[in-house]
Amino acid sequence: MGILKKALFSTLVAIALLCCTKPQFSNFSIPFPLKLCTLIIALLPLIIHFLHSTNPNSNLPPGPRPLPIFGNWLRVGNDLNHRLLAAMSQTYGPIFMLKLGSKNLVVVSNPELASQVLHTQGVEFGSRPRNVVFDIFTGNGQDMVFTIYGEHWRKMRRIMTLPFFTNKVVNQYSDMWESEMELVVDDLRNSERVRKEGIVIRRRLQLMLYNIMYRMMFDAKFESQDDPMFIEATKFNSERSRLAQSFEYNYGDFIPLLRPFLNGYLNKCRELQSRRLAFFNNYFVEKRR
Repeated sequence: MGILKKALFSTLVAIALLCCTKPQFSNFSIPFPLKLCTLIIALLPLIIHFLHSTNPNSNLPPGPRPLPIFGNWLRVGNDLNHRLLAAMSQTYGPIFMLKLGSKNLVVVSNPELASQVLHTQGVEFGSRPRNVVFDIFTGNGQDMVFTIYGEHWRKMRRIMTLPFFTNKVVNQYSDMWESEMELVVDDLRNSERVRKEGIVIRRRLQLMLYNIMYRMMFDAKFESQDDPMFIEATKFNSERSRLAQSFEYNYGDFIPLLRPFLNGYLNKCRELQSRRLAFFNNYFVEKRR
């Protein structure tokens, strides 16, 4: 990875030096053979890195041949769905590798091999891959989902289990869960507005789930789908999901050459995270304390 970064940097420097000669120095020109040698030397680490990464004798799964810098991205595009991966497994076998920029993606499509990855070798594969956007939204992986498997993950599991998922908690909040579900049924059955205008059931179930979580965490709930606090909370979560799932950042995250163009996008993520944390602290966390 270090070789690739140095190669890209030296290549850009060489191109800039060779292409930005000012006209007033026209009496002195660099000979073409020297220009060619300079570019070859600058590109040599990149060529070595490319040849090494595509060496058929290396101990890596098979897969389509990657291109320099972009890898297989131009082939798979942004549509890396299960149908495409299933079709590629017919060509390259139950385990194959895609190179997305500077990172490798290994696809396992055989059930027995997937069991090895997820169960038998679960400790080795327990950590989820980190990226620049989720580092912003999770405090550099300090949550439970994106933290590295280890002592911190075990502490987070205890923190999440004791107040939410023990038998005592389930029994304590079972009446509340049932009452929230009954409110959904009552809205569908008795609401005059629902009979006249209809209802988006997904949105109503979202309100039910939010109320269950917020009553357990903050002892608070939203009155309806039109509650300004509910609209604000869902807006923050929807915007975070949109940014986290966008391919806008993937190019810069996977291709180091494009990272300078990522600053505007990352600033949007930081600003959203600041507003989201302020919302929870001001309206829920401080009141709970």
